[in-house]
Order: sequence, then C-alpha cells, then structure tokens
Amino acid sequence: MARSVLQYLKCQYPDIRVLYVEDERFSREKLLRVLNRRFANIHFAIDGVEGLQLYQKYKPDLIIADIKMNQMSGLEMIKNIRAQNEKVQVIVTTAHDDNDFFVQSIENNVNHFILKPIDLDLLLQAIQKSVYQIQLEKELEKQKNLTRTILDFQDNLIFVIENGELVEWNQAFTNVTGMGIHKNNPTCYQSEFLASFFVEDPHYFYPKDKGSWMEEFSSNGKNMAKVRWKGPLGNDYNYVMKAGAIPGTNQTLFVLTDITDIEKESREKDHLAKLDPLTSSYTRQKFKEILASEMRRSEQFNRAFSLILMDIDFFHTLNDQIGHTAGDKVLITVSTIVQQRIRECDILARWGGEEFILLIPETVGQNAVVLAESIRSIIEEYHFLKIGKVTCSFGVAEFAPGKTKSELLAEAEHALTSSKNNGRNCVTLYTKEH
Repeated sequence: MARSVLQYLKCQYPDIRVLYVEDERFSREKLLRVLNRRFANIHFAIDGVEGLQLYQKYKPDLIIADIKMNQMSGLEMIKNIRAQNEKVQVIVTTAHDDNDFFVQSIENNVNHFILKPIDLDLLLQAIQKSVYQIQLEKELEKQKNLTRTILDFQDNLIFVIENGELVEWNQAFTNVTGMGIHKNNPTCYQSEFLASFFVEDPHYFYPKDKGSWMEEFSSNGKNMAKVRWKGPLGNDYNYVMKAGAIPGTNQTLFVLTDITDIEKESREKDHLAKLDPLTSSYTRQKFKEILASEMRRSEQFNRAFSLILMDIDFFHTLNDQIGHTAGDKVLITVSTIVQQRIRECDILARWGGEEFILLIPETVGQNAVVLAESIRSIIEEYHFLKIGKVTCSFGVAEFAPGKTKSELLAEAEHALTSSKNNGRNCVTLYTKEH
C-alpha cells in the first residue's frame, strides 16, 4: 500500500510491517482506517490462503487476523506461519468464546485475543504491547548483529561454551576449526571436539584427559595459558588462551590470541643473540650455558664428552699484514670449515679473538683428538685467497665426573699451550703430565 513521505512520517509506528487478514468487508475497511493512522506498511488479505502468500512475500512483523474465514482458517494460516517464524507477533479477532478455540490458539502461540465486536481500546492496547515486543526483538537483533560484526572483525579466536557445548563462535574460529562446515554433525558442538586441536608440546598447555580439558585449563587458577593448535592446512598456531565466566549465565568465554609470528620472531632474535655476528658460531656466554647443561647430563647418565680448544696460529701478525677485513674473512672461513666437518650435535663457539671451542658429546678424548686432527688437516690444506696457508693449534680435554667447569676449561687451555710450545699446527690431548 503506497504512502506519501508525509503520511509515513505521521505514522505512529513507521517501521513496523503489518499483515491484516479479514474476510468480512465492513469490518476490514473499518479496522484498516484505524491501522492506517498508526502504520505505514500494511498488507491485507481476505482469507487465509492469500494471507499466507502475503506473509511469505513481505515477512510482516505483526499479524492481525480473524479466525473464521473461507478456504483456510486464521488458525490454520497462523500454524503455517509459526512453522516459519516463531517470533512474529499475532493478534486474533474472533466471535468464538469456547474453550476449544482458546486451546488451539495457545497451541499456535497466539499473543493476544480480541473478541468481536472489537473493543478498540483493547485492540490498541494489544497492538501497543505487540509493537513493544517487536521493537525489543529488533533492538536485540540489532545488538546481536553488531556484536556478531565486532566478533567477526576480530583476528582473535573467540568462542563460548555452555554446559559442555559450543554455543557461539566467530569467523576466525571457523577459519581454524572448520566449524562452519560441521554444523550437521552434533558432536562438533561438544567441547571435547576442541580437544582434538591441541598439539602436544612441553612448552604449551596440553590436556592429559581430553574429555576434561576445560577443568585442567582452569585448575591453575589463572584461566590463561599458552596453547598450540593445529591449523586447517596442517600447520600449527601458537596462542595465548584466556577464559572467563560471562556474568549471569552458565557460559564461559574463551579468547585465543595468535602469537605464532611473535614467538617465531622472538626465537629468531634469541637465536641471533646467542650467535657471534661475524662467524655465526655460538658466543662464549652461550657456550658456557651449554657446557654446564652437558656436564649435568654427563654426571647423571655417566656419559663422556670432550672439549676441543683451537687457536689460529700467528693471527695477530697475519691481521697486521693483510688488514682486519681480510683477517675477518679468515675467521669466517675457519668457522665454516669446522661447522661443515662436525656433527649436528657438536657445538662450536667463538671463544676469543682468534680462538674457537668445540663441545663434542658422547666422545672420549682419543676420539676427539681424531676429529681435531681432521679439522687441522683440512684447514692446513685449504688455500685462503690472497693469503695462502693458515694453520691452527688444538688442545683437547675429556670430562670426568667430579671435574668443575673451570678445571675442564683449564685442561683444554693447558693442552692448547702445549701444542703452541711444540711448534703449533698440531693437536694435544691433556694428560696429568701437562
């Protein structure tokens, strides 16, 4: 029904859509005059069949219908509409006053009953109550849509669990878990379903009993922990998971903040901080930490390991002759040669200006001498561009239970000094005679 802008603005309820169904012409025209003064958007039908068609086409907010009509009764029409929309407001007008009518009306969730002849005041009161409920529902829907939009704009994974079931989640959560494509699988709504996403890692929270992961998560009293979840493409994500109760409900809100890139960057910076910037070998301080850990392991499991301390022969003289830039290239080349020769489990560090030190796990002194000799030989045979021949001296010391770190390092130093005193470019294993 077309309305002018002025008529639209004058309406009491300009945003409410109404469907009025009445087969009796005089009653219909009389009530339409009343409705037109209050609503800008009205559709009317003369029976239930036409009324159902108009509902499906325009989806009105309020239905005012007579009960007794040709082709399809008002109650039958309302029953069909209720199958599509449980929240639409319904006012029925009827001349019936028997119990059977009221029982059927209640079964179809009729909101208000107005007996004929219609008392206009009672009808307007019913309309006002229905409109209030419609406006409330629309405001709630508006707030819900706003909340949904805000949630879906979040990069964080957000979900809500109530009584062990997932009841709400955002788009980011769907992207990782695929919940959007599992809606036909009821098991995916159980909180236990989420346990399958946790990846076991000693540095992250991982439930011992997946069926009670929520209880384990909150058992430390902090309701916050780092977790690792598997992603949709088989890749893992690192998150900080936080949980909190939603006041006045049995619901728990979970928020997962992605820290994958942050942790990766942190590890890279930490790794770089442990490396000598020139030679890409470990720093002296990091080597001491590794040495202390290896000593504890060796004591506990009675396992051998050895140290190899090496020094570039006459490096200061070489540096003065060829310059510091060329000297740096020598250091880099020596470090590269050693790193290519040793095992992945062996540790190389820059110990001083021209000194390097190696920790060789699971290796006795004699075998460490063999390794040191092979390194010495490779360096001696290598042709350094514009420099020629470079040699190194080596000192080897084997760890034994009861030795302190200072004692072990001193033994390696004594062995290296012996190699220098014996003409350099050789390997010496520390013995008590030293």
